Amino acid sequence: MANSVAAPDGTVHIKVTELEADSACPYPIKPSTLNLINAEKDADGLAKHGGAQGLAKELETDLHQGLSDGTGLDSVEAHKNAYGANTFPDKPPPNFFMMLLEAAKDPMIIILLVVAIVTIILGAAVPEQRAHQGWSEGLAVLGTALIVIFIGAGQDYSKELQFQKLNALKDVIEIKVTRNGKQVLVPNSEVVVGDVLFLDTGDKIIADGIVIDSQGLVIDEASLTGESDPIKKDAASDPWIRSGTTVNEGSGHMLVLAVGPNSEWGKTMALVAEAGDEQTPLQEQLTDVAAKVSKAGVLVAVVVFLALLIKWLIIHKGGDASKINDNGPLQFLLYAITITVVSIPEGLPLAVTLTLAYSMKKMMKDNNFVRVLSACETMGGATAICSDKTGTLTENRMTVVEGWFAGQSYSQVPTPAELTPGLLELLQWNCAMNNKAFLVDQENGTVDFVGNRTECALLILLRKLGIDYKACREQRESDQIKLYGFSSARKMASVLLREKSGDLKLYNKGAAEWVLRRCKALLRPDGSLEELTPQRLEEMIALVTGMASRGLRCICLSYRDYAGTDPSRPADFFEDANEVDNDLIAYAIVGIKDPVRQEVPDAVRTCQKAGIVVRMVTGDNIHTAKHIARECGILTTDDAIAMEGPVFRTMPAAELIPILPRLRVLARSSPEDKLTLVSLLKKQGEVVAVTGDGTNDAPALKESDVGLAMGIAGTEVAKEAADIIILDDNFSSIVKSVLWGRCVYMNIRKFLVFQLSINLVAMISAAVGALYGGVPPLNVLQLLWVNMIMDTLAALALATENPYPELLEDTPHGRSEAIITGLMYVHILTAAVYKLFWLFACLYGLPRISKQYAVLGETEYYVTMCPEMIKDDFNSTATINSVCNIMAYCGFPQGEWDRQTTACSLYPQWVPIGVPGDEAKAVCGSAANQTITDCQLLNDLNTAQKTMEDKYDREMLESYKPALSVLFNAFILAQVANAFVSRRIGLELNFFKGLSESHIFNAIMLIITGLQVLIMQTPISYIFKVEPLNGEEWGVCIAIGVGAIPFAWACRILIRYLLPLTRSADWLAGLRGSRASGITASGASPMKQAAQSKTLSGRTVSGQQHKTLSGRTMSGPHGGAGPAVRTSMEITPVHGMTVSSASNPAKVWTASGQPQGPVGECATPKRLGSGGFGDGSLKRVGSIGSGSSRVVPVSDARAPSPLGNASRPESPMAWGTNTQLR
Repeated sequence: MANSVAAPDGTVHIKVTELEADSACPYPIKPSTLNLINAEKDADGLAKHGGAQGLAKELETDLHQGLSDGTGLDSVEAHKNAYGANTFPDKPPPNFFMMLLEAAKDPMIIILLVVAIVTIILGAAVPEQRAHQGWSEGLAVLGTALIVIFIGAGQDYSKELQFQKLNALKDVIEIKVTRNGKQVLVPNSEVVVGDVLFLDTGDKIIADGIVIDSQGLVIDEASLTGESDPIKKDAASDPWIRSGTTVNEGSGHMLVLAVGPNSEWGKTMALVAEAGDEQTPLQEQLTDVAAKVSKAGVLVAVVVFLALLIKWLIIHKGGDASKINDNGPLQFLLYAITITVVSIPEGLPLAVTLTLAYSMKKMMKDNNFVRVLSACETMGGATAICSDKTGTLTENRMTVVEGWFAGQSYSQVPTPAELTPGLLELLQWNCAMNNKAFLVDQENGTVDFVGNRTECALLILLRKLGIDYKACREQRESDQIKLYGFSSARKMASVLLREKSGDLKLYNKGAAEWVLRRCKALLRPDGSLEELTPQRLEEMIALVTGMASRGLRCICLSYRDYAGTDPSRPADFFEDANEVDNDLIAYAIVGIKDPVRQEVPDAVRTCQKAGIVVRMVTGDNIHTAKHIARECGILTTDDAIAMEGPVFRTMPAAELIPILPRLRVLARSSPEDKLTLVSLLKKQGEVVAVTGDGTNDAPALKESDVGLAMGIAGTEVAKEAADIIILDDNFSSIVKSVLWGRCVYMNIRKFLVFQLSINLVAMISAAVGALYGGVPPLNVLQLLWVNMIMDTLAALALATENPYPELLEDTPHGRSEAIITGLMYVHILTAAVYKLFWLFACLYGLPRISKQYAVLGETEYYVTMCPEMIKDDFNSTATINSVCNIMAYCGFPQGEWDRQTTACSLYPQWVPIGVPGDEAKAVCGSAANQTITDCQLLNDLNTAQKTMEDKYDREMLESYKPALSVLFNAFILAQVANAFVSRRIGLELNFFKGLSESHIFNAIMLIITGLQVLIMQTPISYIFKVEPLNGEEWGVCIAIGVGAIPFAWACRILIRYLLPLTRSADWLAGLRGSRASGITASGASPMKQAAQSKTLSGRTVSGQQHKTLSGRTMSGPHGGAGPAVRTSMEITPVHGMTVSSASNPAKVWTASGQPQGPVGECATPKRLGSGGFGDGSLKRVGSIGSGSSRVVPVSDARAPSPLGNASRPESPMAWGTNTQLR
C-alpha cells in the first residue's frame, strides 16, 4: 500500500494524513499514488498510466492548454486543494525567551548580576547596612542590568523577524506556465500539480515533474545528487525532472507531478539548515576593534580596583570585615566590573546588524534586493562597475526601426505590401518558431515582454506585419525537429523544421556580422540568389557597421534547406549546431533600437564623481556598443579604449594590463571574457561589482566582490549566483546600491566616533578618580545608563541614518582601508577632551570656586558635625561637647595646631608645657597613673572617634552630590550633543543637514533627553545618587552640553586651516592615505612584474608559442585556426593622429618573432620591447589575418570600418580579432 509503512517487527503503520488526502481527492489518480510514482521514478507505473498524456488526462489538465482559472476540476484551485500548494513549512519565528537567555550569557553581565545579588544580600542582612539601605544600590544595578538584557534581546528579536521576512523574498520567483492556453508568469508558490511549465536555459526548477517535450534540454542536478555532469532529459529515455535543479541548456515543457513538501527539494529542505549566521567582513573588523578596546577597559578596571582596594586597606589599617559592603571592596569590585561592561563596545556588532537590516529594507524600495548581507557594505567600497548594456544602461524595450530586406534597405519597418509573400513566409517562421519569448497583452493596452527582449522585438515586428505568432506556433509545433538555443559563443540561434514536402529547413538568426560570415548567398527581391563574394560581404559588413554606428543592434535572419534524407549525412549531423549553421542564405538584417535610459547618463556621471570606473561589457557589435557608451557618458575621454572580446582574450597579459585603466567598453564579449576582466581587476586591488543576466554570467558574478543580477531579464541561475538582485534592471538602481553601501559604512564610522569617545572618557575619568583621590566621577548606575545610551540607543539612532548625496562625492574606501581613519581619531580625541575638561572641572574645580558645591573636609566635619554624628552614642550633652572639643581642637584627630591654645579644653590642664602628643596621657590628665581602661573620658573619646570615622565617608560623598549631579547631567547632555556632531565625521560644519528626515535619530535623542530629565528631577534621582537641579543649574548643564557643537566647529575649522587640502574628497584622502581607485598597472608591481613574462593564465611566453589570456597557443596565421598575435606594439604619443600610412611601414611581429610586413606607421614611432608601452595615447597598428587595421581616437566619428578588407575567417572566434583597438 502506498499509504502504509511496514515496521521491522512486521506491524503496518497507516499514514493517516495520506489516507485523508486520497479520500478527499476527486481525481482518478490519488496523491499517494502520484507521489510514489514520482519519488521512485517508477517508469513502469508511468507507462501504466499512459505516460505524460495519460497522467494529464487523469489530472484533468491539457498538455497544450494547461489548467484553467475557473472553478471546475480543471482549475488551479481544485488541484491545489487535492495535491497541495507549492509552499514549504515556515521556519518557526524566533523565541523571545531564548533571545533573553542568549543576551544574559555575556560573561560581564553574569558577573555584574552575581555581584549585585551579593550586594543586595549583604545590604539586607547586616543591620548597619540595612539601616542605610545598603541593599538599594545592588537592587538598582540588578534592575538596570535586566533592562539592558531585555533591550538587547528585543533588538535581536526584531532583527531576526526582519531578516526572516527579507529571506522569505529570496525564494519568490516568476515561473512561465501555460494557463487557459496562454503562457503567463505566476509566482512559484502558485504552481500546482497538473501545471504545464515552460523550461528555458538558466531557469530554476521549482517542482517535480516529467518532460513533455525537449529541445536539447540539459539539467544540472548537482544541487541534489552532487554529480557535476549535467543530464540530458527527454520524454523517452529520462523524463524525470526534480525541483531545486537548474536548466543548463536547451528548452522544453514539463508536467508538474509533485509540489511543496512532496517534491524532492521539499524533502531535502527539512534536512538542510539555513545559512546566514556568519559574520560580514565589516563585523569581523569591528569585532577586532571591540576586542582591543575591551582589553584596555579590563586593564583600567583592574588598576582602578587595586588602587581603591589599597587605599581602603591603608585607611582601615589592614581592613575591616564589617566595612566590606560599605564603600568597601564589594563596591570597588562592582565599580570595576561596571567599567569593564562600559568599556566593552558590544554595540559595534549590533550597530552593523542594525544598519544592515535597516539598509536592506530601505534598499528594497530602491529596487535592490540584497541576498547576501555583506554585499551592502562591500558595494560601498566598489571602485569598478562592469555593467551589461541591454536592459541595464538601455530601456530593454527593443523595437525594429529599420532594416535590409531581400536586397533593399528600408529606413523604417516596411508594410506587408512592400514585401513579397515568400519573404513574409520566411520572416514568419523564423521570428515565430526560432523564438522562445512571448508577449502578454495587458488590459490597459500595454504589452509586457517575457523572455529575451531581442526575440520580443521580432514578435512585435510580426504583429506590425499582420502575423499572429501564436497561431504560427500552434500550426508548426509538430513540425519542429530541433531548436538550437542562443549561446554567447555562437552569437546565433536556429530552429530546424520539417516542410510539407518532407525536406528540412533551418531558420537562423543572430549577430549580423557573425551570421553573414556563415552565409554563401543573399536573397534578391525576385526570390533569386546572389552569391556572397568577399567584395559583397564587405559591402554588407559596411551596411551593418553603419546601422551599428547609429546605436542599432543588428540581427541577420537566414535560412538553409536540407534534404529530408541524405545517406551521405552522418546520423548525428543535426546534433552539432556549428555544423548545421553553415552555407546559409541571408534574406533580412533588422536594426533594433534600444534607447538609453533617461536617468543613466546622470547615474554614470555620479559614479565617475564618486571615483568609480564604469565599464560596459556587452555582446553587441563594437560600433553599437561605442554609440551607446557615448550616450551614457562611459566613453568620453580621448584616451578611453573600446575593445572587442576576441581581441581581449588573445592579447598577452603584458600588453593588456597597462591599458586596463583606460578600458571602458568590451564588445562582442563572452562570459569568459567578463570573468577574466573581473579577475584581473581584483588582482590589481579594485573592488569590482559586476552585472549579469545569463546563466553563463554566474562565474563572473561569483568571482566579483559584488554580483548584481538582473531581476527582470536575469535567469534564475544568475540570481542564485548574485549578491544583490536589481529588481528593475536599471543602472541608476546600482548607483543607489553604492550609495546605501557607503551609508552603511559611514553609519558604522559615525557610531565608532561616538562610542569610542565615551569609552575613552569613561576609562580615563575612572582611572584618575581612583588614582588621584576623591570620588569616582560616575557611579555604577550612572555608568550603566551611559552604557545603555551608547551601546543600544545610539546604535539604533546612528545606524538608521539615511544616505545623503555627498557620500558619493568622496572616493571609495576600497579593499584595505582601515575602518578608523586619521580624521576619526581626531574627532574621537577632541570629543573626549571636551568632555574630560568639563568632567574634571565639575569634579575638582566646582567645589573650589563655589561654596554651594564645596566638599566636606575632615576639619569642618569634626568642628561642625560632631554633636550630630555622636548623639546616639552618649546620653550626656557635657560628654558630647567634651569629646567633640578634644577631637576638633586637641589634635585627636583634628586641631593639631590648636592644641597649644585655649581652644583645646585640655590645654589648661597642661599649662605651661601644652597638651601632650600621647592621646591617653593628654586625655586622662591627673589620672595618668591609672590604666587606660579605667579612664572613662578616654573610653568615650575612642567611641566617638570610631563613630565619626565610620560616618565620614558617607557624609563626604553626600557633600559631593551637588557637584556630581551637575557633572552627570552635563555629561549626558554633552553626549546628546556629541551624537549630533557624530552625524558628520568629515570636516563638515552642518551637523543638522538631513535631520528632518532622520525620524528615528530625533526620536531617540528626545527619549534620552526625556529619561535624563526623569532621572534628575524625580525620586529616581535617589537611586542614581544625584539630587534635583534648579533652573540655573539646568541652564549651565545645557550650555555645557550644547557647547560640544561650537567646540567641534572650532576644531574642524582649525583642521581645515592646518590642512593644505580642504575639499571634501581631498581632505579625507589627506588623512587616510592613497586610495584603491588610484591603483593602476604601475602601482600593481607584482602583477606588472608577472606580466612581463606571463599571460593572465600564468604561462610563460617563450619560443615559437605565444599564450593568450585563455591559455591557448597561437602559432601564426598558417599554423592554426587562430590569427597571429603581436608581441610588440608601435605606440605614438601624438594625440589625435590617425595611424595609417604605407610610406613608412611599421612592423608587427608574429609569435615566431618574424616581421610580417608593412601595416601602418606612427607619427613618432618608438620601438618597445615585448609588451612595452610609451607615454602617449594608445594607437594600434598591426595586421591580424590578411586584413589591415587602422586605429583612430575614440572620439573620431569618421573612423573607417575595421572590417573593410577582412577576408572570411576559418572560425567565428578567429574572425573578430580583426578589429581596431581603441
